[in-house]
Amino acid sequence: MIEQIERRTGQRPSEILVDGGYAQHEAIDRATEKDVTVYAGETRDLYRPRADDRKAIAAWRQRMTTDEAKAIYKQRAATAETVNDDAKQHRGLDSLAVRGLNKVIGSASLFALIYNILRIITLGG
Repeated sequence: MIEQIERRTGQRPSEILVDGGYAQHEAIDRATEKDVTVYAGETRDLYRPRADDRKAIAAWRQRMTTDEAKAIYKQRAATAETVNDDAKQHRGLDSLAVRGLNKVIGSASLFALIYNILRIITLGG
């Protein structure tokens, strides 16, 4: 994801919020090597240090025990999750009636455009 963001925007993010299901240790290691701070939740008791933790994983576990990191992670629900919910609940993107990669990309792009326009209107821009 970091490489995609960098390729699309020309900039590497300094922080990234990811869903707990995507908090793979190898990905956290790679992000840390690129100086990207990871904020991610997990369903297990992830904050307890483990003997086999690599340095980046131990730092992530420690970071996520802080109130600051918990507040940052809460922002994910107000950003990524609202977009996903809107796409699924209000725009019919829980399944697509088109076939082929180009048509799927077109449908997703159209949704992104509409979503962004509606957000601009809502925010008075």
